[in-house]
Amino acid sequence: MTTNATAPDEVAWACEWFEIVAKRPPSFAKPHYSIRTKDYVAVVTVDSEGRLLLVRQLRPAVDGVTLEFPCGHVEPGETPEDAARKELLEETGHVAERFELLANLSPDTGRLGNRMWVFFAGNACPAPGRTIEGEAGVDWLRFEGGARDLLAQKDFCSALNWAALLAAVRRGRLRF
Repeated sequence: MTTNATAPDEVAWACEWFEIVAKRPPSFAKPHYSIRTKDYVAVVTVDSEGRLLLVRQLRPAVDGVTLEFPCGHVEPGETPEDAARKELLEETGHVAERFELLANLSPDTGRLGNRMWVFFAGNACPAPGRTIEGEAGVDWLRFEGGARDLLAQKDFCSALNWAALLAAVRRGRLRF
């Protein structure tokens, strides 16, 4: 996307995970730098007993282990729902019949150009014929509390996961 027909975005730096892009809006004296990266998904998942399925994983950016919903990138050729189904299976070993789109959000309008797709998957169950191991480096768990209890967890600290949880509450999929 360009912000000015005569000044296309310039890639200032790139790696396999993201690009730093210089945008030159007409009213700006200097370029505005933003990050172009893949869209990603977050899956608010409840099992047949009403428990949230969550994951714990090391997040080097914050030097700690966080408690989150199954999340991941939307790869080229995938739809956001395909990515949500894949992440739920890879990270928890669970599947769900129906995935409901709860929100399509901008993670950071000041610096990120990607989207976050939030899905709800109810009545998740272990994938048939699969041992529930989860993804390497990711430990999954059934959370016994509700939305309010989850927000009180110190390691549930990702703003994007808070947004996903609140989208589920707002859409009536979870009670606060």
